[in-house]
Amino acid sequence: MILLRLLLAAALAAYCSSCAGRRFEQSGLGRASFASLESRDKPVPAGKAAPVDGSGAAGLAHRVRIDVPFDGNDASRISMPGYTRVVGQGKMVLNIGTLHAQGEVKLVPFTEYAKARYRVLFAGLRCFTDPDKFVETDPRYGNYLRRATIGQDGSFAFDKVYPGRYWVEATFENANVLDKEYRPQTCISIGSVEVPDGGDAVVDFSAGPGI
Repeated sequence: MILLRLLLAAALAAYCSSCAGRRFEQSGLGRASFASLESRDKPVPAGKAAPVDGSGAAGLAHRVRIDVPFDGNDASRISMPGYTRVVGQGKMVLNIGTLHAQGEVKLVPFTEYAKARYRVLFAGLRCFTDPDKFVETDPRYGNYLRRATIGQDGSFAFDKVYPGRYWVEATFENANVLDKEYRPQTCISIGSVEVPDGGDAVVDFSAGPGI
């Protein structure tokens, strides 16, 4: 009788473990790697209805609304004059190699709204793609950013930045031909920087998002 009870308990435990494993896989948490970015951008298969976001626009994935309110006063230091120069190189060193940024970079002031937005977009990865597909961003957010162009030598700079914590956002190109078979050709990432009152503050994208 005791042996029968033990066998039944073991069978029940195995079944519960199997169910938990399937739920974990379906949740997407088990795909938290750089390569999984590509799976977020798969086209809708033929014969299936395209998802519709909250604004009624077909063809977009269901977008997440940030549960932290946007505070323009908190982000207003982006327009305040300072004495610090934020500088950096548009490159990010990963285990797959070095990715180089292209185009422009954005200076983003640290706010609880920006932090919550980035956490949704990164989802445990090192970079993300097409933020407008996945996040419903407050329309005021883009008014509290500064932009600079990456030079031919890969460098960029923001002059007269007010003290505080910031992120610098850049779009990186994956130039490794082998990696392009299973990773996106471009992705967006950020570097965190603490800006003092004067001097230079250096951004390092390889250190991670800092969120």
